[in-house]
Amino acid sequence: MPFSSGQADLEPALSADGNTLFFASNRSLTGTAKDFDIWFVDRPQGGSWGEPKLVGGGINSPGNEFYPSIAKNGNLYFTSERGGGKGGEDIWMSSFVNGQYNTPESLPVAINSIRGEYNAFIDPDEQFIYFSSDGRSDAIGGGDLYISRKGANGTWQPAGRLNFNSAQLDYCPYVASNGNYLFFTSTRPVEIASNGNPLDLVDVLHQVLSPNNNQGNLYWAKR
Repeated sequence: MPFSSGQADLEPALSADGNTLFFASNRSLTGTAKDFDIWFVDRPQGGSWGEPKLVGGGINSPGNEFYPSIAKNGNLYFTSERGGGKGGEDIWMSSFVNGQYNTPESLPVAINSIRGEYNAFIDPDEQFIYFSSDGRSDAIGGGDLYISRKGANGTWQPAGRLNFNSAQLDYCPYVASNGNYLFFTSTRPVEIASNGNPLDLVDVLHQVLSPNNNQGNLYWAKR
């Protein structure tokens, strides 16, 4: 992208209208590396991307902020290591009112815990949220995917672990715009076919450098 920096720029998320891109970066206004913050860059209708700016409203803190996800109404959900949460990394939300972001709040204990919660995907209509968490009492891997839904009274219901988590790390959920597919990353092991013969150097290099090298692959699940 034309606004990429010499630092780490990652975890992009588009607004519902496609004209604002949010992302996490450890860039700074002086060009040197710092902690990770949430940035945004606008693209006027039919135009080209502008210059990135820090998101305001107290969203960024002296700790790291990661993984923005935006609802249709502009509310911004993100991961933060700031104090004042439930413990470890938490998922926070800043409401967007009259063109401004309000002071973020840690999501309730139905979602956040004393463990780490991160990589949240918010439904554009804010009716459900997918996220990753590690170390919970029902954990089966190094990080598992969970979902929480809003009840009839508008409050978040206790999160439940998805049934296709692995014994490894499952993270970075993202739901397709039609709502029918959940994409995520997983370090679950991939079985590599073998003909029973010893591997030579070429075979070893092929396995190590191929997508199925057990270092993390993209998966999808149909709803």
